[in-house]
Amino acid sequence: MNKITFQSQDGLTLVGVWHMPKMKTSTAIILAHGITVDKDEDGIFIKLAQTLEKNGYAVFRFDFRGHGESEGKSIDLTIAGEILDLKAAVQEVKNEGYTEIGLLGASFGGGSAALYAASNQDDIRCLCLWNPSLNYDHTFLHPTLPWIRERKKHMAKDLAEQGWTTLGSRKYVIGKQLFDEMAQLQPFSAFANITIPTMILHGDKDAHVPYEDSKEYVTALPQGELVTIIDAEHGFHEVGETDQAIDATLHFFHTNL
Repeated sequence: MNKITFQSQDGLTLVGVWHMPKMKTSTAIILAHGITVDKDEDGIFIKLAQTLEKNGYAVFRFDFRGHGESEGKSIDLTIAGEILDLKAAVQEVKNEGYTEIGLLGASFGGGSAALYAASNQDDIRCLCLWNPSLNYDHTFLHPTLPWIRERKKHMAKDLAEQGWTTLGSRKYVIGKQLFDEMAQLQPFSAFANITIPTMILHGDKDAHVPYEDSKEYVTALPQGELVTIIDAEHGFHEVGETDQAIDATLHFFHTNL
């Protein structure tokens, strides 16, 4: 592994990690994590990157602004900012000479990756989305699942009184501007414009991001497929789930990169 820093388009210093295969390659895969976590994605991105590396791919995983070792405050996080970070990550990979690039986005990072891909398909060959947040209304604003639904009133009170609230067990601080932005954007609406091969990988017992959203919206992708991990929760952290997710992802990139 090789840790580096690079610059987002609005001047923030971001931190990334390269995994380099033994043989020279023109192919690289970028991993974009979810909200509240970091480039390790609670360890599963490390295992995924190592597997991809062993199979001949260069892999670049990085911390979005306001996460991990990258600059920026979480309260200032926006989807627009994450898209700037993705552009910077892709440019960093291109600067290293890679010409065939795949992008994988997980959870909230999956939504940002979809929005990025819709307008930047000349820069990536294929898109993989792990349990992606495709409808912010269902996931955050009027949540249909227990993860946030039970805290909806408390969060609304926080946002009204202090302009920020917290998310998840890590008490990750997010600001009102992110909620305002989510009221205006929907990743699933970008699907009709994504013509590159796209795979959605989702557990049908996900309690954080609705599996039914992936099942419904994948039909709008011209080259889309849904792979369901039976009985899997959010993040694929159980041993059997992890292996299935990584195997399916490896097969997808083998087929499309």
